[in-house]
Amino acid sequence: MTFCISKRVSGKVAAGLASLLFGASQFATPVLAQVVGGAAGVITVAGGTTVVGNAIVGGAASVSGATVVSAGSILAAGTVVSAGSVLNGGDCDHYQALTEATTVTSATVLASGSTIAAGSSLATNTVLAAGTSLAAGSTIESGSVLAAGSVIAAGSVVNGVGYATATMLTTATSVGGASVLAAGSTIAAASTLAGGTTIAAGSTLISSTTIAQGSVLAAGSFVTAASVVNGEAFANGTSLVSTMSIVEASSISGGSMIAAGSTLAAGSALVSNTMILGATQAGGIVAVANTAMIAGGSSLAAGTVVAAGSIVNGTSIAQTTVLAADTMVMGSTVLASGSSLAANTMLAAGTSVI
Repeated sequence: MTFCISKRVSGKVAAGLASLLFGASQFATPVLAQVVGGAAGVITVAGGTTVVGNAIVGGAASVSGATVVSAGSILAAGTVVSAGSVLNGGDCDHYQALTEATTVTSATVLASGSTIAAGSSLATNTVLAAGTSLAAGSTIESGSVLAAGSVIAAGSVVNGVGYATATMLTTATSVGGASVLAAGSTIAAASTLAGGTTIAAGSTLISSTTIAQGSVLAAGSFVTAASVVNGEAFANGTSLVSTMSIVEASSISGGSMIAAGSTLAAGSALVSNTMILGATQAGGIVAVANTAMIAGGSSLAAGTVVAAGSIVNGTSIAQTTVLAADTMVMGSTVLASGSSLAANTMLAAGTSVI
């Protein structure tokens, strides 16, 4: 089994930070799967699209930007994990290839430059964001739902109906009968991909900040266009007028803001440009997939993983470190990609993810 593990800091760094210590599966051939992109070209994902079931990676898929992988996923042997990734809660500070199938059991974010090998599977609640593209030969399983706003390219056949010209769906459409999405089609935010969907070789994946089930977004939080919260797609930037409990994996796009009183449940990941407007608590391990500027007044709980290249209270961290005690942020603090926040971490107003 291949793991990413945290390392001890050098004596020099440890002296500067007294509070820092170390204290395969087989998949059945999809039934009634619908071919996506039968022609040359790709199908574009325009916003948060959730996997409901296990989506199978049928050929090597590249990670073009940080991609959150849900627990229950399987990364097949040959998957390449690039530096800055988080694998099962451990920071990966160097490029590595998995030598055997690895089951995802906790916080996992694949950094840009990673490659997901054929035979992998993406579990329920994996959310693919705008910028994802499905290559020709991908299949979309019956039971998938194309949200309103999806564009069916000319030459497509959906549920037995042929499309001579590009058509935008005005209502959500469930995929059931014979369906082929031609290259140039677009899958709108809030769509779902049913179990058995296959992602073909040459596809590229990316996700945005993921808010896991069990989280709470407080009133005053702002979600930008293409965000999907509790299955609802936001076509425009919207400020939440009341506190919202997250009952299914949600995705908030770059430029979103999280208000005071929010809680990020285990499995959440800070990926795209996101601002913390007020005290926000980590209810479990929260991955940091891009550089995070941690505001003064924040508290990093014991167990927080600080990736190499980070700065904590003005001290540079040369090697990945695990905090053995709660650490108040009083000076310049930047957490590098590959860090993760332990439960009970509190992020103060002004914290932001680049």
